[in-house]
Amino acid sequence: MYVSDTATACQRKQQRGHPYKYRAESGSMQGTFSLPSTHAMETPAAGDDRLSELPDCVLTDNVLSRLTSLQAARTSVLSRRWRHLWRAVPCVDIDQREFRSSEAIASDDDEKRRLSAEESEALEDLCERFLPLLDAPPPPLDTLHLRVSFRDFRSTGRRFTRRGLARRPVEFHLRCDNYNDGVSYADIKDRFPYFPGLTLPRHLGAFACRLKTMCLAGLSLEDDFAGCLAKDFTVLEDLRLEGCMYGFCRLTSQSLRTLVIDISCFRGYIDNDVLAIAAPRIASLRIDARPPPVTVVGEMPDLVAAESLTTPSGGELSLLSSLRHARRLGLSKLSTTALLGGVDFPVFGNLRTLLLYRCDVGVGCQVLRCFLRNAPSLEALTLRYCSCSVCYSRSRKRKARSGEKASDHDDWCIRTACECMSLKTIELEFYEGCAIDELAQALVRVAEEEPRPMESSVKNWDGKCSLKISFT
Repeated sequence: MYVSDTATACQRKQQRGHPYKYRAESGSMQGTFSLPSTHAMETPAAGDDRLSELPDCVLTDNVLSRLTSLQAARTSVLSRRWRHLWRAVPCVDIDQREFRSSEAIASDDDEKRRLSAEESEALEDLCERFLPLLDAPPPPLDTLHLRVSFRDFRSTGRRFTRRGLARRPVEFHLRCDNYNDGVSYADIKDRFPYFPGLTLPRHLGAFACRLKTMCLAGLSLEDDFAGCLAKDFTVLEDLRLEGCMYGFCRLTSQSLRTLVIDISCFRGYIDNDVLAIAAPRIASLRIDARPPPVTVVGEMPDLVAAESLTTPSGGELSLLSSLRHARRLGLSKLSTTALLGGVDFPVFGNLRTLLLYRCDVGVGCQVLRCFLRNAPSLEALTLRYCSCSVCYSRSRKRKARSGEKASDHDDWCIRTACECMSLKTIELEFYEGCAIDELAQALVRVAEEEPRPMESSVKNWDGKCSLKISFT
């Protein structure tokens, strides 16, 4: 094994010592040479257990911590040396799927997915062994992973989540499998346990004093979760939500650096509210979830990437101003209503990559021109399934025939767009058969305003097409 070879090499170096010894006598140097012992050069026998010779901290932190808790507990049968090592592992990873057969896991039948009485007892016994109820303060954990079904959460998961968080983990991952395919909304609601709800004590600041990463899946998150995030999770830096049903309208955190709300998340009710985010230290923001749109309270000076954000109607400029420090920006369903004048459009001095998804880029791509004129460092631009208004060219032709002077707005639309000399590629992605002639022509006109030579290519795959313009 690699660990065994490394240990042998270290022992050989220690046994060799200093090969050269010298002393000065009468101005001359006399040297003695010592050979390493024969034992150090011997090849370990096939039956030697060099892995067990490693210190406890190495075995628990670097070997057993990479296993699930069930696998770690099974190592106790290897030898007397391993009998109690699993109790000192700083990581707890309990997954209910390990107690079910592969047929039950792959089954679409909700009844077959249930743990039997014997399997549930085995799961609870494992939880008791790794998360016992102690009178003395338990040693802290590095990582706590819990994955249970919505049925076991109420009986087992809730209790051991509380015990696990009492050990002040640095990372906390909680997933509740609710199997909601084909289930009515009323039944789905019952399958999403509330968090923190009854799961955690009212004052959990002591539990979260070391918590920096939290990943939640399959839970119901309401206003009390948002309140805990602001008051109790004071050092939390990474928050990821997946497949959760949420009802809060505002998230506030002074410590959060990364926020991800996966596309599988959805609101428990639909209304006209927006999701307000007040997190000034955010560096990475990705919200793929369904409505409502997102608005940002204050600025985010440390922002590096903001992706898949749906802009609120009428609040586009406010959101863009808060994101103006981003290096990578992805916007969804951007409206042109508040951007037509081009006035007060923020300058994106750090922006390198821009992705627009299902956005209306405006008449003659004027919204696109806004970004190009105000992002001097932009390198890559992607328009994915976007649309372009078609009245721009007709309006200008009509004014040209009548001799009417073009307005300031028209001048703004046609003047040179590409002031970002770092631009390398413009890519247009669309479904095959879609009418994108106006958009493609407007995009080519924008590219032609760039004085550098360019080349274009078209690709087709799985009913999708891509037009790519590269600047050389």
